[in-house]
Amino acid sequence: MKKRLSKGLLTTVGAGVLSLGFAAGAQAEELFTDVSVDSDAYGPIESVFFKRVMTGYDQANADGSVSYEMRPYQEITRAQAAKMISNGIGNIQATQNVSDFPDIDEWHWAHDYVTLLENDGVVSGDADGNFNPEDRLNRAQIAKMLVEGFDLPFDENDTDTGFNDVSSNSWEAPYVKALVDAGITTGTSADTFSSYNDVTRYQLAAFIDRIYESKELNDDMALVQARGTFNKMKDTFYSNVIKTDPNEPVFPYENFRDEMLESVTVGYEPTVIENYEHQCRACDGLYYTGSFVSKLGFEMIENTENTIELKVMYTQAGLTPVTEYHLEIKNDDGTWKVNDYNRTYFETKEEMPVLNLTAEEAANYMEGEERSYSAITIYKYELLREENGSYVFMSYSSQGDREIKVDKATGLVLF
Repeated sequence: MKKRLSKGLLTTVGAGVLSLGFAAGAQAEELFTDVSVDSDAYGPIESVFFKRVMTGYDQANADGSVSYEMRPYQEITRAQAAKMISNGIGNIQATQNVSDFPDIDEWHWAHDYVTLLENDGVVSGDADGNFNPEDRLNRAQIAKMLVEGFDLPFDENDTDTGFNDVSSNSWEAPYVKALVDAGITTGTSADTFSSYNDVTRYQLAAFIDRIYESKELNDDMALVQARGTFNKMKDTFYSNVIKTDPNEPVFPYENFRDEMLESVTVGYEPTVIENYEHQCRACDGLYYTGSFVSKLGFEMIENTENTIELKVMYTQAGLTPVTEYHLEIKNDDGTWKVNDYNRTYFETKEEMPVLNLTAEEAANYMEGEERSYSAITIYKYELLREENGSYVFMSYSSQGDREIKVDKATGLVLF
């Protein structure tokens, strides 16, 4: 059985603060506890996991690594589907808008995901206006959400799906046909779609994975693809860095070269080898620290069929820009691979970009960053007041409430 070691998707590596020494020499654990690498579910689940479309349920292992329970065959809820689709289309991680659904208040964990889709007209309520977040979704319903969320080609008059169990007069027929035409589904058999069967987490992961394989990516989705490609590369890199103790020879690169080449181009491989051989294994000095989750400073340089090149900023102490990350991935015979990566540090205040964020932008970025990396549940940010060139927010989370003051120009959190 192939073993993989993941440091919580290395999200703490994304912040540049993970020490590698504590787990060196440990026996590798599988990345997923309930998805075998030999199963049909592994590829789609791994794809959406590294894209951070589906995050799973993490658990710490005795060796200091983190594995994830993905529950692939569990029926997905409407709230869970909203999160996956919102993340899949590349939405921001937070919104200050409030949902109109009476059963999705601001304290619900999926509030922002649902609200973002609600604002885009992707989801709607029942006869009473409720969203019903814990209800299950059937294949007909998910077809509609995917078509509208990912903006797939759609013709309401094109209703000949080729499935015997989908009437051309049914409401779902044009949505199912859109999935068929886009190559997203082939049905549960050659002539059945099974519209009213509940959708599992694996099935939705597979749908989204196929959309990424077949659809022209807009800039938001291209960022998600770049994130997934980089995270897969980063996971392979650091999983092998920590296989030996810092006072022992580094684990030979040749032993995992084939795996590394699944996510890096041959042209970029020499840089990977150099970084691997010089990576400190007993300190926090890490090279691959980009996360590509936040859209702060997001600039798409090139987005074509074969190349995605972009820049994003990483912040500390609130929203203070400290690093600009540059990433280029190439489509290598149908597989996206890292072709270039570098980072630029803003060493002085004069070098830092001036943000001049609105209150809504500041709240969205800070709330989104906390939601992406924090182990606690972030409910919402509330603007209390503006004073002396700063925004004063109240952050509400599962660990209590706290007041946060943010400088408008620099994004620095003031104490």
